[in-house]
Amino acid sequence: MAQNIEKTTSNQTSVQSGQYDTVSKDLIHQNPEDWIKFGLGIPEVRVIQVIDTEQPTVRSNRADSFIQAEVNGRESIVHFEIQTRDSTEAPMPRRIAGYAGRCIESFGLPVYSHVVYLHPDAGRNDPGQYVQEMEGYHILIQYKVIRLCELEGQNILNAKLKGLIPFAPLMKPKEGASSEEWLRQCVQVAKSVTQNAPHQADYLTNLGILSGIILDYEIIRDIIMEEIMQESSVIQHYTQQGIQQGVREGTIDSILDVLEEQFQSEDIQTLKPVLENIEELQYLKQLLREAARANSLEEFKQTLPE
Repeated sequence: MAQNIEKTTSNQTSVQSGQYDTVSKDLIHQNPEDWIKFGLGIPEVRVIQVIDTEQPTVRSNRADSFIQAEVNGRESIVHFEIQTRDSTEAPMPRRIAGYAGRCIESFGLPVYSHVVYLHPDAGRNDPGQYVQEMEGYHILIQYKVIRLCELEGQNILNAKLKGLIPFAPLMKPKEGASSEEWLRQCVQVAKSVTQNAPHQADYLTNLGILSGIILDYEIIRDIIMEEIMQESSVIQHYTQQGIQQGVREGTIDSILDVLEEQFQSEDIQTLKPVLENIEELQYLKQLLREAARANSLEEFKQTLPE
């Protein structure tokens, strides 16, 4: 993960695209057994390989992960699609149908598909299936919808599933715990499952970046940085930059989502490069408020820098 963060230039002129996607995919690929146990609800699994999604036969969205594994004694493909927010390109049922179809064609194995929604507002209307109802041509592809905000985070911490703990801040906190208290608890458990210091710094960085989907950067910075003060100043610098970068990207995504929901214009995505060139997080937050208040897309454009 540190390699991804180190690509950030010193002047932070742009935000790496897909920061949440990259972190999520890395955590799945580093801990595939944990994710299969979690997704399928089974105690044991034998992973055969994590499939390279750059292969032409399985090429997919960058947030997708395909794992070949032995599930209940049968070789299968386990698929995880990570979504920060709702799909704005193709509807999710159609996308999953396409991925499942390509896997069946390429591998001839059973496919277990999952869509994991990170943001609390995402996935509310995902039906969990693709249906074509035509006489003589009926198609049904079902998949599991997982909204992290609906899961009991304490169960994940208790199980100490290393691949899932960085996502725990996005889950239901322990009853009565504030957001800050819950993040501290997640960090303490994260520290208990890691080994050497450099890996721990990367792991906590990933947890902090994902936390930025719902928590203020200042809270994350204080808690995460407090836990890695023993690390070198270089690691501290990249950890802080990585967390802030994730928060900025989430704010940009939120702006675009709000505009698309209000105005349904093809021009909205053309604003993304403009927003990515804005370095100041507070300015982006102000633009998010402006997007919610705007009466038209043109009115919002007037608030952007020339």
